Amino acid sequence: MGVGKTSLGRGLSKKLNLPHIDTDHEIEKKKNMKISNIFEFYGENYFRELEQDIIINILSKNKYSIISLGGGSFLNIKTREYIKKNSISIWINADIDVIYNRISGSKNIRPIVSKLKSKRELEVLLNKRNLTYKEADIKIEAGNLSKKSLINNAIHQIDKYLEKNNESH
Repeated sequence: MGVGKTSLGRGLSKKLNLPHIDTDHEIEKKKNMKISNIFEFYGENYFRELEQDIIINILSKNKYSIISLGGGSFLNIKTREYIKKNSISIWINADIDVIYNRISGSKNIRPIVSKLKSKRELEVLLNKRNLTYKEADIKIEAGNLSKKSLINNAIHQIDKYLEKNNESH
């Protein structure tokens, strides 16, 4: 959350001429509700099951696409295994201060973040999530990269990943 998944997704989509799908947007469309309202009215477990079904459905129907996932999606083991088997996953890692500043200033209500009371609690959450995020195929350090540099870095990393994996088959 707050690392630029959607911005990177849109940028890669344009640069690689592939469709971009944002799973949070698809969930909101399907339920005709904001994510925060789904959490509020149905609870996190319902949301995570819905998210899993939508992601697996999107992946099964969109072989060549750029798909931006919500921050908690990859934590779901069934979703993660499906992603690992059927796509290339990218983890965008960013500094805690950058993430905190972005989400603190965001108009976007993030249900998980809204429960946190401090930057320290956010850091604990991210450190816990990072244990799973590191299973992604590609890790990108966002640092202070511009959007353009982030996109170019991602393309470079994808090319390296594909080269390496084509050589081993």
